[in-house]
Amino acid sequence: MARSIIAPFVTAGLLLTLAGACDQKQDPYAIPEKKKKVDLHKIDNTMSKEELVEARKEAGIKSPEEIAAENAAWYETESRKYVKQRLPEYRKLIETMRALLDEIEKQAPKWKDEAAFTKFSDKHKEKVAELWKHYDEVTGKGGEGGNTQIPLSKAADGFEQLNLDIGPKVVENEAFPGAIKEIRDNLDAVVAALDDIEKDESLDVADPEGAAEAGKEAGKDEPKK
Repeated sequence: MARSIIAPFVTAGLLLTLAGACDQKQDPYAIPEKKKKVDLHKIDNTMSKEELVEARKEAGIKSPEEIAAENAAWYETESRKYVKQRLPEYRKLIETMRALLDEIEKQAPKWKDEAAFTKFSDKHKEKVAELWKHYDEVTGKGGEGGNTQIPLSKAADGFEQLNLDIGPKVVENEAFPGAIKEIRDNLDAVVAALDDIEKDESLDVADPEGAAEAGKEAGKDEPKK
């Protein structure tokens, strides 16, 4: 029987086809090509600062300044609510500090010597300790109250410094009257802030008794002094 010469060529062609198909398969061990990095510094951004701001506004994106302003406004509103819940306590605190300040001013001319000053000082220190205890309870140790706390802190700091400075013949110190006046001016500013908060009907506050208890919890640790 004659042997076909076509079979070897068919077989060879089939093998070449199969080999080509194998070559087209992805090598699972091949390392993929890295994508080209985009240099952000080379991007041509033709929008001006004003155009960017406008574009952000149209997209409903708030600027950092707007977000900060909204947060500050929210915090101040909450702080005013805190104060309004405790108005009687704040007014009592101011009244007590004024009374102690008046007493210092009235008694100072009598402190001719150390003995005379000590007689006043012993009882006065006890009253001041009670004042700071009340101060911490009402203001959350000076951490509450927002803008109202600013003049109150100044008054408290001034009063604390005054108590460190008073002594025999303090009336002869030319800075004495000015120190007292500065404390009173700051207390007046606090009273003005309290009056404004009291008239603000937009402040929705909780039960005053519950607020008073919360204030005591806020300043429960050691008093200021």
